[in-house]
Amino acid sequence: MPTHSSVALQFRAEAYDHPDGSVDAGTVMTWIDKTAYASAASWSGTNVVSSYVGNMHFGNPVPVETRVVVQSRVVHTGRTSVHVQTRVVLPEIKDADGKSTVCTECVMVYVAVDAQGNSIPVRPWEPDTPEELERERLAKLRGTVRREVEEAMIEAPPPAGELTSESVIMRFVAHTREVYPGEKVQGGTVMRWIDEAANVCAARWSGLPVVAVFAGGVRFYQPVRVGDLVELEARLVHTGPRSMHLSVRARAGDRREREPMLIAHGLTVMVSAGADRKALPVKQWTAVSEQDQVLERRALELVGLRNKAAHEWAGG
Repeated sequence: MPTHSSVALQFRAEAYDHPDGSVDAGTVMTWIDKTAYASAASWSGTNVVSSYVGNMHFGNPVPVETRVVVQSRVVHTGRTSVHVQTRVVLPEIKDADGKSTVCTECVMVYVAVDAQGNSIPVRPWEPDTPEELERERLAKLRGTVRREVEEAMIEAPPPAGELTSESVIMRFVAHTREVYPGEKVQGGTVMRWIDEAANVCAARWSGLPVVAVFAGGVRFYQPVRVGDLVELEARLVHTGPRSMHLSVRARAGDRREREPMLIAHGLTVMVSAGADRKALPVKQWTAVSEQDQVLERRALELVGLRNKAAHEWAGG
């Protein structure tokens, strides 16, 4: 079977699924995952599972009933990993320069696995052109920062003690057709769940409809299987003048087990947009307890790492 390093898929969201007229970030993330998965699986010639989702800045909304093209291409391979760069494009909506509008870009990292779920080596991807060499260089740089972010996440379990910030816990049994082989839930579906939990928490705090302007940095620790009991805990950890930062931890496991395992962790930034699509001022939250202050500090550290990375990738 021929292998391909690049894939483009088309999507369209119907209005009755999104009555407010724009597509939520969680749905866009599932599109990104489907396309990136196709590139990673095609290149490796085997099944792959999500390992990490890079930063996504949603600068342009995706209107319903509009053709969306998600482009993906392999930009780097590790021993068992495939790094895929993705871009979400609206071909029918032009920007100020007359080019197709780009909604967001990010890098997805997948790990090749065998039938038992064990990681296996992948065929190396070698850049041929100056553009591919530059993409690989940036992918390696992202990998360095990604490890810093992952270490910060691993070393930062929720502190014990009193927490006073707005939070929400959602629990449900995983039922979806969006699965990898072995009845493992696709990473894009988990990202949609994370977005939904963050949305509910931010909306409760602000009292207004909210949208994601930043998502990603999601680290996957364990797979979710159909039938697992899923628990999502979203917590407000910081407010800016017009933004709400939310930490979301996803856990899952057999419904008979009392202690589900951590499966993913991510940080989402939500805003409430006015009629002109500009972010509205939000009610400010102050970290009161020591535990609140720890969570806020950790969240800002992660944001700092990602901002530093974005600055470096842009050339300093």
